[in-house]
Amino acid sequence: MRACLLFCSFILAFGHSAFPYSNVEMAVETKVFYAPDGTPMVEVNMAFLGGTMALRANDRGFNQAKVEVLTLIEQNGVVKAFGKTMVLGPERLDSLMVDLLHQEFFTLEPGSYELIVEARDMIIGDTIPKVHSVPLAIGAKPSGVSISDILFAERIEQASEGDRSKYGYNVVPLISDYFPPSIERLTFYAEIYGTEAWFGNDSAFLVTYQIESFEKKTVFGPFKRSVRAKGKVVEPVIAEFDISQLPSGNYVLAIEARSKKDELIARRDQFFQRNNPISYNYDLQAMDKLDLEGKFSGAFSNADSLAEHIASLNPIADPLERKIINDRYKDRDLDMMKRFFYSFWANRSVDPEQAWAEYKEDVIKVNKMFGCRLNKGYETDRGRVYLQYGPPNTMMDRFNEMDAYPYTIWHYYRAGKYTNRRFVFYQPDLVTNCFPLLHSEVPGEIQNPQWNQILYSRNTPMNNVQAAPVNSLDGERTREFFNDPR
Repeated sequence: MRACLLFCSFILAFGHSAFPYSNVEMAVETKVFYAPDGTPMVEVNMAFLGGTMALRANDRGFNQAKVEVLTLIEQNGVVKAFGKTMVLGPERLDSLMVDLLHQEFFTLEPGSYELIVEARDMIIGDTIPKVHSVPLAIGAKPSGVSISDILFAERIEQASEGDRSKYGYNVVPLISDYFPPSIERLTFYAEIYGTEAWFGNDSAFLVTYQIESFEKKTVFGPFKRSVRAKGKVVEPVIAEFDISQLPSGNYVLAIEARSKKDELIARRDQFFQRNNPISYNYDLQAMDKLDLEGKFSGAFSNADSLAEHIASLNPIADPLERKIINDRYKDRDLDMMKRFFYSFWANRSVDPEQAWAEYKEDVIKVNKMFGCRLNKGYETDRGRVYLQYGPPNTMMDRFNEMDAYPYTIWHYYRAGKYTNRRFVFYQPDLVTNCFPLLHSEVPGEIQNPQWNQILYSRNTPMNNVQAAPVNSLDGERTREFFNDPR
């Protein structure tokens, strides 16, 4: 049975009894594929979350959930397609709640639509449905070689005769881009179109699929595969990766069509987040047993240089590691530093040497960009944020406004597991160029609701606990820069 994958911690914390009469909670995704003639086929995948539905004994004496689902596709207020289904949960003798999966399939013309999904728990007799409404844009199939949306799958099986299938396979969707430790395999499905016209019917080409770092768009460790395929109207891609050793982080799964000369012809990628906590084992006894033969950290011979490298790890270290980093920096024990340094990167990557090389490039960069009179770049707030979350998508630097302290606003499309977040740094001393963090929207970072007033307190001291809003054109412009990054 498919266990509840979304909101599980919330459900487990409060138990099933917390939801006996609540509205059904659901997750909805859409994926677009194309028929051989180029007609768009829209797949609406839904998961109704275990713990948000009631159970009742059916006529056979088994506990069962029952949800009525209405799926509407509207365009300019006109219903273009719909589906209405009674989704029944599995029959059970216990009261364990599991997610219910449901799919609807629609053939639509390219255009802009509105997708509306309404769900009612029929066991408790919901009178007001739970509604999910989002815009739905359907594009025409691109000319040349193209790749469909990527569908993460719970499993892919050979379809039985008479089943609705994707080229002979039954693909059970996994409606999430979040992969907890309990999911050890990344299974996926996609389709490549137009290779028969581009390469020639039955002519060979390469299909490459790989896991890349979201921030750097480089292949992560050994997570890359290439297979030979032959040109045809539609080429299904069915594959999986073992991600049991993939560390926590943000990634993209990329599928590419390449020529026999390895020229990139088409590409499609899909974001996902991995949560795979590592049990750090940094006790002295364990590190004493670490064989450094052939390990990249064994080549370090200068204790001061290695101590500096270890200190630069602070921005991405957890609290236990930060304590060890400080201890190693003080004692300068070369052998122990080598062992810790290797363990740190081995806990994060299957290729620790490459992971360190990439991080070192960023450390060099932030030292040049953000180093100040008092601190190295990685020791400043801007350097720490850059190393922890990657480069911002936009930087708004305002260093010469008349009544404000010099400041800069960084905007991230994604900062860790959060989307659309901002950081405000400023220079209150007007001298050192260190730019401490004044405000951030990321939980766990400094949050200061009066950040704009503080910026404009350079010539107007804040005497009150609750400072008045900045009543000036410049103050409004700063708020605009924050709300509308550019």
